[in-house]
Amino acid sequence: MDDDTYYNQLMERASSSDVVEYTWSECIEGFKQADMDMGSAFHRKLDWMNRAADTYFSENRKMAGFLEPFSEDAGISYDYARQLNRIRKGFVGCTTQNFSHDALKELLSAPKDLREDFLSSDEPVKVEQVKQAKEGYNLIKEDPELSDLAEDLGSGRKKPRQAAEEAWKRADEKRKEMEKQPKVYDAHAHARSTEHYDLSTSAVNLVVAMEQMSNKSEMEDVIREVAMCVVQDPLGTKVKALHFMRDVIEELCVEYPEIKTNLKLVN
Repeated sequence: MDDDTYYNQLMERASSSDVVEYTWSECIEGFKQADMDMGSAFHRKLDWMNRAADTYFSENRKMAGFLEPFSEDAGISYDYARQLNRIRKGFVGCTTQNFSHDALKELLSAPKDLREDFLSSDEPVKVEQVKQAKEGYNLIKEDPELSDLAEDLGSGRKKPRQAAEEAWKRADEKRKEMEKQPKVYDAHAHARSTEHYDLSTSAVNLVVAMEQMSNKSEMEDVIREVAMCVVQDPLGTKVKALHFMRDVIEELCVEYPEIKTNLKLVN
């Protein structure tokens, strides 16, 4: 529906004699209640999926193949079932009633200690809070100016969420100060510079990294760690690079199909 059609419908409703009037606060409260109902429904879905997983394992003595019949019989897409399954498996044994679907999905890619800190709280958690905490946590690891927070985090003087939120606030204040006194700097030109760049070396490093991650880590762990590296992308270059490499890898996968062998690595 385009804006003009929507506007015309509003005008027709406004001119109708049987229009039901609601106050602004009533509308807001109604929306908030509906939002809570949606959150409750989502957690009920996870609960039923957990029960279905238990039943499947009891009947088949394995979990392999669970998602395909579940998605078909539940009438949902396989991708959506896989997304729910990641959330379900990521928070087994945890009480997550105070998290929305989006907050839990965002929390999946958070560092373990930060995720556990969030899960220990009974207060309602918004997705924006998780995003900011993840950004702040990464800043503590990367920014030398936040070394005091890194020491507080390492010694246990501050909990991960507390340190991350303080780091984000400092960074936000710094951003605001920079906006007041902007400095001209062509970051995109710097990113495009080929100084000290060698394609062959970069290609070798990429293949070595892919080999290590595929042989030594689970896919979900790799996805989480790469997502943590991509989440901070002020120039928009990391996400663009991610999609560029997807096309490169898809082309190479066609040219070099996987060959199944029985070879095993021997120590």
